[in-house]
Amino acid sequence: MEKAVIRAKLDLLITLKDSTTGFAVDERNVRFIRDGEAVAASARGEGSYVFINVGRENCLMQVIVYGYEPQTVRVDYEELDKVLPSIDVFLIPSENTSKGEALITLKGRLSGLEKLEAIHPGRAVASFRELDLKKRIMTVFAPNRRANLTDERYGLFNAEKTTFEIIEIEEELSDKKYRIRKNPEEEIPQNSPICRIFYGQIWEDGTYLFRVRDDGKNLRYLIKYVVNGQVRYKKVDFAEGGVTGLD
Repeated sequence: MEKAVIRAKLDLLITLKDSTTGFAVDERNVRFIRDGEAVAASARGEGSYVFINVGRENCLMQVIVYGYEPQTVRVDYEELDKVLPSIDVFLIPSENTSKGEALITLKGRLSGLEKLEAIHPGRAVASFRELDLKKRIMTVFAPNRRANLTDERYGLFNAEKTTFEIIEIEEELSDKKYRIRKNPEEEIPQNSPICRIFYGQIWEDGTYLFRVRDDGKNLRYLIKYVVNGQVRYKKVDFAEGGVTGLD
């Protein structure tokens, strides 16, 4: 009798993160719906879920997690790693199940809105020291011995222009040296803050949602958004109240 050979292929890894903290989402009441049909995933801890033998067709994946707003992401395998295709999904906490936590919301509708993300310049995780342009190696200052830039994307704040560029970490080389995927488009002043990114959610009709936790401290954010290919910025102080929407 011939032995049956069962081959398991990891087709996708999704990691769920809280958009307001960057921490992994540990809620286990999670559902995934791919192109309108439920699909099974196996939990691997720290907000990670793996999809085995489901195929690698491009799709829309809806993520439904208790305590968070539903999120739909596009899975495009041409943009993902061929060996280990993975996506980080940043979930916005729901006001309906906030567990007593104070949340502040910015929402509205802006025709042509394509992207929405923000940084908190006053809460940098590290600061920029220097960059080897040829090797794409960035050296940073950090309040602790290790910088611990564990996310893939960060915002590099330029205080002179009140803008920020996205840097993507490709490899950690040492405590304070990182290889980045591509060099910044503009020269970055030394000591510029390196900040975690806060993600908003956008729908096809331009409706948007951006939410942060109200911890009673500095609530000044710099929002970067793209409208019909044009990059815009808006400084927002949620502590002042009466925050107007994007325009």
